Amino acid sequence: MAIAGSAVSLGAAGAATWQAVVAKGQAQTAVDSAASARRQADAAEQQVLLMQRQIEGEERDRLDADRPVFVAEHGEIGEDDYGQRRVGVRLIQDGGTALSSVRVTVSGTYVEGIRTDADSSGAVSSMDLGSSADGTVHRLWVGVEHEYVSPVTITFRIDSTARDTDATWTRDLALNASPLPDPSPYRSRVTREVVRRPFAP
Repeated sequence: MAIAGSAVSLGAAGAATWQAVVAKGQAQTAVDSAASARRQADAAEQQVLLMQRQIEGEERDRLDADRPVFVAEHGEIGEDDYGQRRVGVRLIQDGGTALSSVRVTVSGTYVEGIRTDADSSGAVSSMDLGSSADGTVHRLWVGVEHEYVSPVTITFRIDSTARDTDATWTRDLALNASPLPDPSPYRSRVTREVVRRPFAP
């Protein structure tokens, strides 16, 4: 009986040891599986980040391709019929996507603001010029203080919104305006002097 009991005890001990080995192996497998899952999750996250960067890069490229281009033609500082100083400006969209809105803000030393027309007495710092597309010409007048020092630097901040995508852009444009030259007091009897008039946008 004692021998049989010892055999049973040894068998039980062996079974317990084997179960411990199996449990340890299962625990290690679980650890390895968790580590593998973390690596897969990290790889998936990196892939998502890479795709996001690619999408953002494509979006930036598209925005750059659609970015509106503006150029300005302007004249010298002249006077209206009431002695107010102003500069005529043609703001031209010279490329880029169609726009649902263009808003212009002017600033600068001696700059009073934008006038609604050549002879208006009031001036505002910002004005909505409406929609725009490639080739559109926006005409405006910029008021200048009566006592100014030439040249007057006018800074335009142009905020625009795409018509189809609602993408937005901001661009700064600077112009230097000088006064009209005084007409010469001398006139030739043979040739008639051409007197320059203020630039009309």
